[in-house]
Amino acid sequence: MKNSKTLLALLAGSMAATAAHAQVEVTITGSTAFRAITIDRSASIYDAGSRTSVTNDAANGLITFSGTVSNKVASLGNTPVKVRLSFSGSGSGMLAVKNSTPVSTAETPGVNVNKTPDLALSDVFPGSATPPIAESSFNRSVLGVIPFLWVRNNALNGVNNITREQAVLLMVASGSPSGVDGMPATFLGGSSPNPVYLTGRDSGSGTRITVHKCIGFNGNPLLWATNGAGAYVTTNGLSSGGLERGVIAGKSDAIGYLGVSDFNAISNSAVRMSYEGFAYTPSSVAAGGYSLWGYEHIVNRVGGLSANQTLVRNAIITAITDTTYQHTVPAYNDNFVSLDEMTVERGTDGGPITSIVF
Repeated sequence: MKNSKTLLALLAGSMAATAAHAQVEVTITGSTAFRAITIDRSASIYDAGSRTSVTNDAANGLITFSGTVSNKVASLGNTPVKVRLSFSGSGSGMLAVKNSTPVSTAETPGVNVNKTPDLALSDVFPGSATPPIAESSFNRSVLGVIPFLWVRNNALNGVNNITREQAVLLMVASGSPSGVDGMPATFLGGSSPNPVYLTGRDSGSGTRITVHKCIGFNGNPLLWATNGAGAYVTTNGLSSGGLERGVIAGKSDAIGYLGVSDFNAISNSAVRMSYEGFAYTPSSVAAGGYSLWGYEHIVNRVGGLSANQTLVRNAIITAITDTTYQHTVPAYNDNFVSLDEMTVERGTDGGPITSIVF
């Protein structure tokens, strides 16, 4: 009997030790616009020398990190932590988290496995997804402010500002020689009578949702992409800002909307336009002048995370929202607006902008 009790005690101790060091896995999906920040900050929580990574698609951020995070989450000690990254777009990502829809993640070099996502990054509020998601479905935190730009090819000379009304008209008549109700097909005040072609993102994209909300457009836009021969073809929208910026840079009569980092990648071939008479600057966003912006959110299902997964989530949030990081690191500071700079706010995507100072 004594030996049996001793054996049971040893087994219990072994099980407790195993539980303490059981691997913690967190799978993150969602916003492609915030992809670079999420990759950088997820990597930053790992202890020096412990992090390994599997990258099966660097361009699209299909990356998995493994290692320990004791410097950021002391209670996890030597517990292995695996963060899987798989970006799909804001609306698509939130729906995948809500519905526990698996996403492809990197397992080993060249091998992907499907995992249920735990967190989603989103450029839009849950209610802006299609179909809308109830706010009560998620725990949600705001990470930053993400501006968007109207961008044209360099060859569209003389077109430097776009109004809300012009943007709405482009959504329904770009590429049309006759335009709408006899209006010029450019709608932009340029000297050329030739059509311009609007390219844009797919319906799950937070970039597209934010732009549509900001300009007050409801419906299905007429969007263009290019085929293998470089000719225009209609599309339901492109799956990444990288694809959209390629169309804008490559076609002399193309216009679209991009995040700042995507515009910076083609700045030799394209021009960012003012919107409603305001040129984009971080200070103009912060003061309420430039209005084409949204918040970057992170969401998880209510009750969907274990205690250890929550610790990892919180460490990533802290790494992203760190004031020094947002003000000094070019990956953030050059492309987004710091939360602590904002003197205005909005309660919905594209909603009224109000002061938080008075």
